[in-house]
Amino acid sequence: MDPKKFKELLSSVESLTPTQSRRLRETLTQGQGAGSSLAVIEAAKPPVCAHCESERVVRNGRRRGLQRWLCRDCGKTSNATTGTPLSRLRDKELFAAYADCMRQGMTIRATARELGMTIDKAFRWRHRFLENAVEHQPEQVSGLLEVDETYFRRSQKGSRKMARAPRRRGGGQGGGGRSNDKWVPVLVGRVRGQPFTTDRVLERVSGVEISKALAPVVKDTDTVVCTDGHSAYERVGERLGITTKHFVASYHGHVRDGGFHVQNVNNYHGRLQGWILYGLRGIATKYLSNYLAWMRLMSWKPQGIDADEIVASAMGRQAINL
Repeated sequence: MDPKKFKELLSSVESLTPTQSRRLRETLTQGQGAGSSLAVIEAAKPPVCAHCESERVVRNGRRRGLQRWLCRDCGKTSNATTGTPLSRLRDKELFAAYADCMRQGMTIRATARELGMTIDKAFRWRHRFLENAVEHQPEQVSGLLEVDETYFRRSQKGSRKMARAPRRRGGGQGGGGRSNDKWVPVLVGRVRGQPFTTDRVLERVSGVEISKALAPVVKDTDTVVCTDGHSAYERVGERLGITTKHFVASYHGHVRDGGFHVQNVNNYHGRLQGWILYGLRGIATKYLSNYLAWMRLMSWKPQGIDADEIVASAMGRQAINL
């Protein structure tokens, strides 16, 4: 900006009305936020071709604030979001602010009010941001892994055509037990004394399903898996070649042999259930894996994950369970 015009602008600030002053502050804040969001996006991914992964790329101008790259090998252009779930989303200058709302676990309506966007857009962005994080699970962990299952009611929230008769929110479904057509089992594992968390939505609680979910997580001779007395866990150690410790609370008490229990993972269950059922007012079952990933993001650090790490995670860079 021309220095003379800038001085004239500064001198006119004192004569602004309260409404004009507020609009000026909002404009300056949005401009700073846009630069921050774009910087976070470009820092999350190295300059390589999104089509052939070649590193022989050169700058090819900017579009909507993002640097475009031209590949010398395949001749195609791309930017940092190409090939990611965030590609083709508009208003990229709001990514950092949106990620901060996710960091706080805010509802869709609260996020939409905070950022001045529609509810549909806030919902669509939420699941774009979580798509890659679903597979960001720990691998080959060492230590004591507490494993236990929890259950969520099957929900068709948001569906225009329901496959069952509607019920009142929180209403009972009748019948005893937890049948697969009414409940969804979720397996959760927490490494004691470490921030690693693994979770999987199961078809049913069986030894085969549990072993399949834990196979990439555990490490031979270095992992001890502690579970409750559910019969599905009995042969997990044999199948995976690891040490397992089982206990039955009614027989052994809540702690076995001075240290084997599942209290940490049960505490996580309580926080997960409370956040989903009361904080978010319930979710559709088809999106359950995304919300499990979101909880892992928020639980990775005691003080919470940073907004720029959530953006990086959405673009495919693993920010948790490293």
